[in-house]
Amino acid sequence: MPKRLEDLYHEFFTPLQLPELKSSIEENHKILIDHLSKKDRKIVLRIIDALEMICNYQTKSSFIQGFKLGFEMTTELQTYDAHSAEIDSQNCGHSFMPNGGERR
Repeated sequence: MPKRLEDLYHEFFTPLQLPELKSSIEENHKILIDHLSKKDRKIVLRIIDALEMICNYQTKSSFIQGFKLGFEMTTELQTYDAHSAEIDSQNCGHSFMPNGGERR
């Protein structure tokens, strides 16, 4: 099942584009790189890669949890509808008057 949910994620998830935010990150990254040594640049790139991985894992996890919640709600509603249909069929033809009440 986890593989199937992952496949659904890859098929249906559309990432946000956020062009302004991405260009801001790129501009600030270039400014930072100009002021760092080669060793420090590698550290910054590792930090950026790790943050992107965290975002990807969180996005996938959120999608899968939302899918599971939606599935559970659908299952619960199907059970609820079957139960309410059974109650409605038992009350078919009955009036809303309490037993022993007078009809006018």
